[in-house]
Amino acid sequence: MQTVQFQCGHCGKLMGVGSDHLGQQVRCPHCQQIVVAPPATEPPTPTEAFHPRPANEHEDIFAPNDGGDDLFGRGETPRIEIPRQPADVNPFQNHSPPQPIESTMPYVPPQTTSPSLPFAPNNDDDGEATARTGPTPSWMTDAATDAHSPALEAPSSAVESSSALARSPRRKEPKAPWFLLLVFIPLVLYSVVITAFALTAYWKMQNLEEQRRSPFEMMPDEGDKPGVQKKKQVSLFDYNQKMPTLPLPESLCTSLNNPLRIGDVQITPKRVARERVRLAVEGAANLEKCRGDSLVLYLDLKNLSTEYALAPLDNYFDRSWHSGARPPFTLLEVGDKYRCYGGPADWYPRGDTSNRREWVVGRKNEPDVLQPGESGEFFVCTNGNDPEAVKALFGSGGRSAYRGSYLWRVRVRRGLVSFQDKIYSATAVVGVHFNDTDIGKSPPEVH
Repeated sequence: MQTVQFQCGHCGKLMGVGSDHLGQQVRCPHCQQIVVAPPATEPPTPTEAFHPRPANEHEDIFAPNDGGDDLFGRGETPRIEIPRQPADVNPFQNHSPPQPIESTMPYVPPQTTSPSLPFAPNNDDDGEATARTGPTPSWMTDAATDAHSPALEAPSSAVESSSALARSPRRKEPKAPWFLLLVFIPLVLYSVVITAFALTAYWKMQNLEEQRRSPFEMMPDEGDKPGVQKKKQVSLFDYNQKMPTLPLPESLCTSLNNPLRIGDVQITPKRVARERVRLAVEGAANLEKCRGDSLVLYLDLKNLSTEYALAPLDNYFDRSWHSGARPPFTLLEVGDKYRCYGGPADWYPRGDTSNRREWVVGRKNEPDVLQPGESGEFFVCTNGNDPEAVKALFGSGGRSAYRGSYLWRVRVRRGLVSFQDKIYSATAVVGVHFNDTDIGKSPPEVH
């Protein structure tokens, strides 16, 4: 079998193929590109041999023959048209560089019967495949076994594949999350700001509410019957000596015959009278009359609760006051000149064996209790045994009786309240405004 050498149309190097592959597609062993071998011609005579020109002579073997330098001793050999790739295609782009081959070896395709490969055995006229001998290069084995390689299909496919490889895909730039930046994040920040503002406003409103609420509106329960249903006592504020005389808000004040509700108690001041009251002493058979007159405020109290009974007044609330002791919250303000604290009866805790308890006649040692929905008449009075109080109210020793306005502060039980998620019995202080002209005279013996 004759070997025909020709120049590769891609890399320009010489390559040789067997005569039975002339006119077919072959792969260049240098650049691994697909080229078409020259068409078959009459075989050269055995005596003639191909003598390549020296390497320094650059002569195109496909140039027209001038007749005197015939390669095979015949006339002009037809030119071989090598398919050219488009100008904008770089055949070496995205391909590994060609591996150098030391010597030019005849191309011997691998023996395969796969009809999908362009290097299938060439059948002779008798239908038998011509045997091929010689070693098979590794690049040919790779090309033959790769049945899905696009480079083995056709010259046009190879060109299209090279063109596709030359045009690298445009890098996809990451898109900015506009929705996240322009919509979602501002909404989250807005929600956080609004929530913080609402919580701050609520906290301030709660503080303002606490500040607006007078300490006299909700006070701890004390006395002989502290609490309702024996509830635990609670301190809602700190006591001090000046607290009973702090300004009383007008929301807790009323006047004669005008009802006022605080908690579950309705208070209706009825009248004010000047009287000489008497005292009852625990364990004593006789009653003790006060040395001077007292002012007496009569109240109509009603229990508005439907669930529990309560004692609206307590003997502890208007107990007798002595200098140095904690003053009671029930007191009479005589204009801005004098204050009459408590009443005439001394109060001692139950069980105190060294002292005897006292109470004003008309009351009891145990405070009166109102059932749910029940009402009754109660009273508080000034201390007729205190000469300074008697002098300030009625005058004596050349001192005239007081003429002007009064404010009587009265401490009452108001019922149950919620404090720190618990229920407690609480008290409050209400005020009753009246003038000296409202003071009436009662019968000599009221009690």
